[in-house]
Amino acid sequence: MSARDVLDRYSKYIMKTVSDPLVLAGGEGVYLIDCEGRRYLDFSTGFSVMALGYGNQRINDSMLSQIRKLVHCCHYQYYSVQASLLAEKLSEILGSDLTKTFFCNSGTEAVEGAMRLARKHTGRYEVVALFRSHHGRSMGAATLTGNWKEKKGMGPYVPGVVHAPAPYCYRCSLRQTYPQCGIACAEFINDLIEHATSNDVGSLFIEPVMTDVVIVPPDQYFEKIKRICAERDLLLVVDEVQTGFGRTGKMFSFQHWNLKPHIVTLGKAMGGGLPLGAYVSTDEVTESFEFLDFASSVGGNPVACAGGLEMIRTIEREGLVENARTVGDYLLKRLVELGESHACVGEVRGKGFIIGLELVRDKKTRQPAYKEALDAKNYLRENGLLVVLNESTFRILPPLIAENSHIDSAVELIEKALVRADRSLC
Repeated sequence: MSARDVLDRYSKYIMKTVSDPLVLAGGEGVYLIDCEGRRYLDFSTGFSVMALGYGNQRINDSMLSQIRKLVHCCHYQYYSVQASLLAEKLSEILGSDLTKTFFCNSGTEAVEGAMRLARKHTGRYEVVALFRSHHGRSMGAATLTGNWKEKKGMGPYVPGVVHAPAPYCYRCSLRQTYPQCGIACAEFINDLIEHATSNDVGSLFIEPVMTDVVIVPPDQYFEKIKRICAERDLLLVVDEVQTGFGRTGKMFSFQHWNLKPHIVTLGKAMGGGLPLGAYVSTDEVTESFEFLDFASSVGGNPVACAGGLEMIRTIEREGLVENARTVGDYLLKRLVELGESHACVGEVRGKGFIIGLELVRDKKTRQPAYKEALDAKNYLRENGLLVVLNESTFRILPPLIAENSHIDSAVELIEKALVRADRSLC
């Protein structure tokens, strides 16, 4: 089938828009391949879904083996061998007393279930989330999301959710400067609860590394978050949907700061490329969970669980968490060097294999360079490199198998795109 045929069918029959006009036919390692055979270095990885790249034989074999045995087993109706094995493995790698898993189909669905569990356990319906956060697009998850672009025209949303400033030091909502600020964004949570809620707050939802424009909080931020949660008896709910399974140079991003969350939401990479989500909690919190408090007919699908289990084993066997850390450090270093020599780069930030490169029209005013960033993204795609763009920030998400040679190829193209952006701003 030609690319034109596919585009015609999309125009007639598919209710969506596509941001990058590529018709894909295959994938191999760190590359995607279009229907004309052109290869693209994929540093978007399907928003972290394809953490190990494409065509991993062990993962594919595990899925095919399970397909031959049992494709579907509704895991709130019957017991599933593969779900039990994956849940056991998740408890092992998550640690922090996170022992009980509920499987669903996606990270968004996991966030919905985590909201229900947090409310039922605490008996308190109000929730604190953060500006700039992204938790999904269903009604509960979208309510938590701190970005109007995900919400406009679709309210009203779920009551009881309030938002605190994000630890986005480059663009502080409180107009403070780190470190003199004393981490005011975290301290603001106390004021928020006192003055913008009915003081019936039971949980705080956070992404330790915020994914939309890639925000890495100062280390002291989480010390304050721990204290606030302890003093106010809040459940700490950590969203690892995009950052889990090695992406940040730890198996999970909360492990960088020794957080002890009460609930963790998972998705994207967890199914080895197939739809799979989960929320995992402690024994104490899940004691309040009862049959059909939340349900997912296809969640925990045996084929997806088999692929996810092999995905985790491959990460461990091949040392890919360490690879994400060391090669990610190399990528960050190369991009920081580019930022210092290009007028259009405002800031480079990230951990492991999730890195944000923010483009601005002026380094002093920090005015976002929206058009230049979009032009740069299109230039990169046309020349064989795929990245994600949010606002004026490139979100760079290499597969965990990427090597220094792949980084060098990507950085060479990024530098050419930045040269073009610099010229357009002159």
